[in-house]
Amino acid sequence: MVKRIIIFFFIFIIQFIFAQSDSLTKEKNKFNPEFNSNNGFILKNFPNVPDENFVSLHSINICYQTKGADLWHQFYNFPKIGVETSCGIFQSKEFGFLIGAVPNLVFKNRNNFYLKIGFGAAFFNKPYNLITNNRNLYIGSNFTNMTTFCFGRGFKIGEQLVFNLGLTYAHFSNGHTALPNVGMNSFLFNLGIEAQESKPKKNLPDLKLKNKLIYSVRASIGFHEFGATTKAVGGPTYPSYHGSFFVSKPFKNIHVVDFGFVASYYTSFQDYIVSQEVYKTNIKLKSSTGVVFVGHEFIFGKFGISTQLGIYVYNPFFIQQKKLEGTWNTASEKLAAINTNRLGLIYYPFKKKNSLNQIKNQLMLGMYIKANLGQADMFEYLIGYRF
Repeated sequence: MVKRIIIFFFIFIIQFIFAQSDSLTKEKNKFNPEFNSNNGFILKNFPNVPDENFVSLHSINICYQTKGADLWHQFYNFPKIGVETSCGIFQSKEFGFLIGAVPNLVFKNRNNFYLKIGFGAAFFNKPYNLITNNRNLYIGSNFTNMTTFCFGRGFKIGEQLVFNLGLTYAHFSNGHTALPNVGMNSFLFNLGIEAQESKPKKNLPDLKLKNKLIYSVRASIGFHEFGATTKAVGGPTYPSYHGSFFVSKPFKNIHVVDFGFVASYYTSFQDYIVSQEVYKTNIKLKSSTGVVFVGHEFIFGKFGISTQLGIYVYNPFFIQQKKLEGTWNTASEKLAAINTNRLGLIYYPFKKKNSLNQIKNQLMLGMYIKANLGQADMFEYLIGYRF
């Protein structure tokens, strides 16, 4: 299932990087590769994991300097776009090695301060195994999400060559599709060298965009392994089904704000309710949840990076389950019964170039990682339409 997620994701990225044929500036994106070495440590956030926490991550970023093929390039000050391929080795043999591929955006200002944001996938050759590798509680499956943030500054060492110094945060998680799923968080010192092209001057037209309200519907299917972070290892992967309606308001050419409601039905909840005889009636209803959310989306051409903050207004099973397990008195469980969040990537296949955040009457495809408070809950595919 995680393999399908990766294939789905990289279909998006091929479009993102190479679908740049028409240009306002008549300049094509320029190939500007980066070479990076990141060295640091894993944050030990769980007991009974190896104490050896050094990690070394080396990568090549196959990236391009945008030159204005779409108006959004100018609004984001002509970022670089690319895919960073990484190889990581660990001090602890129980973590094995990783290979990662992370599509990313690199933003730089005139003083060469940079911010790189990446969202992709990684392969671990030694995930958790009950018999042979039972202390790797961070990683419960071969394939995981890989999310990176890097901040630093570049120093020119030639006409088109820059030396980078910075700090990198890298997070690995399978989105609760397999247990255990503590998730691995690493903090790294970044050394890099890159080719750097000059940016064109901004040439924004006099925009008169109609930022009227947009009404959206969305359906999605999620997958997770039912249980706590490290419990019920080896269980089945359950599907869940979600429908939502929300109102959106575009503003400032590259932003969209959402407000809406999500209704969800979990087959894992129903299975537990039936097997443990938690409820006698209204089982499907009690296996469901309701969430009110507010969200924000950055628009990058045909793509959007979406974040959502949600509040459960209906969540009976979660609360009852924690009471039965004797953990309902903890503050973290009570907060997790209230708060839920999503981080995702949205793709608008039929959106035209230079239309910025004008996403009215557009089909949308995408995927989210959903969490309750800070604990991953599921990986989710979606399809929807904005009216």
